[in-house]
Amino acid sequence: MLNVVILMLSGIIVQAQDKIQIDKEEIGSWFERHWIWVAGGLVLILIIALLTRGNSKAGSRKTTTVVKDAQGLTKSVTTTEEKF
Repeated sequence: MLNVVILMLSGIIVQAQDKIQIDKEEIGSWFERHWIWVAGGLVLILIIALLTRGNSKAGSRKTTTVVKDAQGLTKSVTTTEEKF
């Protein structure tokens, strides 16, 4: 009985190994796919643009003017904010 099971299993294994096909066109690393590099570059540029845009106040500029006398003492300080 055991011999019959072993013979059946070996027949199945031999048949399964006969149908292996390798398509060499599909084998390759992700370095060879150019669209991944393009998409990664666009995502990186988008992240950098969003980070730099969020750190500055767009449309306004602050200017501080300090007036000193002859001895170097501060007489007045004026801060103005200019929106554009």
